[in-house]
Amino acid sequence: MIESKIINNNLPIKSNLVCLEDIVKNNLLFNIPIYQRLYVWGSDQISTLLEDLWRASTKEEDYYLGGIMIAKNNNKYDLIDGQQRFTTLWLIGNVLKNELSNFVYQVSKDNKQKRVSFAIRDFANHYFDNPNEFTKFSKEEKGQLKGVKDAESEINDFLKDKTEDEKKDFSNFIYNQVRFIITEMPPEIDENRLFEVLNNRGVQLQHHEILKAKMLEFIDDEDKNKYAKIWDACAIMDEYFEKNIKELSGLKWRDLTLKEIDVDKENIDAKEVGLTIDIINRVNNSELTFENIHLLEILNDKLIEIKKDDDEIKYDSGKVRSIISFPMLLLHVLRIFVYDNEEDSENIVEINEKKLIEIFESFFEEYSNKKDVENFILLLLEIRIKFDKFVIKWVEKDNEEHHLIKRLYLNKNTLQRRELIKNEGFALLQSMLYHSQQIITHYWLTPFLYKMRSTDSYEELYNYLKKLDNQMFCSEYKGDLKSRSWKLIDNDLKTFKPKIEVLEKAEGTNYWSYWFYKLEFILWHELSDKKGVEWQNYRMTKKNSVEHISPQNPQNYDTNKVFDPIDSDEVRKTKLDDFGNLVLLSVGMNSEYSNKTFKEKKTTFHEKKRLDSLKSAIIFDNETWNWKLCEKHRIEMISIFQKYLIKTM
Repeated sequence: MIESKIINNNLPIKSNLVCLEDIVKNNLLFNIPIYQRLYVWGSDQISTLLEDLWRASTKEEDYYLGGIMIAKNNNKYDLIDGQQRFTTLWLIGNVLKNELSNFVYQVSKDNKQKRVSFAIRDFANHYFDNPNEFTKFSKEEKGQLKGVKDAESEINDFLKDKTEDEKKDFSNFIYNQVRFIITEMPPEIDENRLFEVLNNRGVQLQHHEILKAKMLEFIDDEDKNKYAKIWDACAIMDEYFEKNIKELSGLKWRDLTLKEIDVDKENIDAKEVGLTIDIINRVNNSELTFENIHLLEILNDKLIEIKKDDDEIKYDSGKVRSIISFPMLLLHVLRIFVYDNEEDSENIVEINEKKLIEIFESFFEEYSNKKDVENFILLLLEIRIKFDKFVIKWVEKDNEEHHLIKRLYLNKNTLQRRELIKNEGFALLQSMLYHSQQIITHYWLTPFLYKMRSTDSYEELYNYLKKLDNQMFCSEYKGDLKSRSWKLIDNDLKTFKPKIEVLEKAEGTNYWSYWFYKLEFILWHELSDKKGVEWQNYRMTKKNSVEHISPQNPQNYDTNKVFDPIDSDEVRKTKLDDFGNLVLLSVGMNSEYSNKTFKEKKTTFHEKKRLDSLKSAIIFDNETWNWKLCEKHRIEMISIFQKYLIKTM
């Protein structure tokens, strides 16, 4: 209806490639309509955008953000589509200032108004004008502003270690070199209806869909459908593969259950199972067999006959979300594919999903033939099934998301993905790596996925990942993570020399957050069995703000300080920035601690419902805090770190 109205009435649609400077020069103002959600981007989306922008800025290359759709409404433009990313840019500008101040506010001789305003939601407009009055808002208004507040914290945290010159350059880059397409719809269009249509139909062809089409060109017509379905089943990352393949192939669950499963009907205990689509035993000619039926035949709509009196199997996986995107998975698979074929290659595949097609074209040129394309897609299939079996996902549990590995079980006639009742070190270690590494690359996954192809043992993979983590991040290996992970892909991970001297230094807020995350895992690994249930149930959460236990600007009445009044400024700073005086917290907790005394922080810590920092728990076992205790704590933490590294070599 919308399309026909535009065509029949010859309504104009204008599209232009612009940057923020163009918006300022043309005095454009924007409004977020009431039918739009206020702001819902999460931490992962914001940090991914910031890291992408920062990386592009260091290379001095233009960054293309996609598109936004607008419609004229009096003297402003309603943001119909793309408002979340556009609002994120505006929030970045509001925090970063410098050149971006011109984008945040339009300033005329007699007036200053926000570039982005919020229809009807006066409380949101009031918040940006007077952020210090947040406490005066109602509970409902605070709830609606939570996304905005969290985004501001995320942006502030990202910028906290940047110098003023770096911030200025970053602001200039975003202002001048972030480009996107603005499509202006005619004012006669029903915005509400257009918004509904856009939300019910994908309007943008994604890069991995373009790549799929390019690769399928090399496959024979009679086989295209099979490999397209494999690709599509792998591409849906926020469901498990078995569910994807069932939906795409039109099979029933009983068609996809394991060969012959001997399950005692009287036994209520579930038995862990694998998939019938058994790529682990793949033979050289890529025949994937199950009871004389090839997977490729199944995907070509040749169904397995089942007994009519067999009841359909029930399936339950719960709500899950992948820790990486499908383009990232494709790039990790490409790294493994290239490594298998060009182990000594000096040209190493990078993980950069913004350049997905460009990277594939540069590395896949000599493999652009039927056999290699088929082998790549079969490798993708193999790794995707292993990914679901051995890699953590975000799992919704008790209205929260946790990092868990849900194993596949069959109990009578129910096929179910379930997590272990007891906290699992294998999942916790992966969670540590997820939170401590760059969210847009996760280079540690390449050697880890490669190792999965040679074993089906959780214990063997757990021990391997401990060694991989040690050698990638706690050894003398040189080079960036791209090259370091490449060297470790098929490495036997022999004994190495631990390198953790940095913990002896007083780095303060310059400490890499990895050291704190890694220590949390080590403390759990070494002490949780002795400490009890609370420690055993500890889970990693996002924490990226280094907090001083003895504050840098203490209260006058604070008697628990790590420095003495007679200490010089240099000695005082060294003691405050000692690893023993530091913990890693969420931005919100850091703000809550602020310059409180040791005893006030201890009370706040013990009042929390969940144990969120094991290092903090050890520190707050003390009744007081001083330099002697701080030094003792640092020595103990380094000692347990070293013992773990030696044990897991």
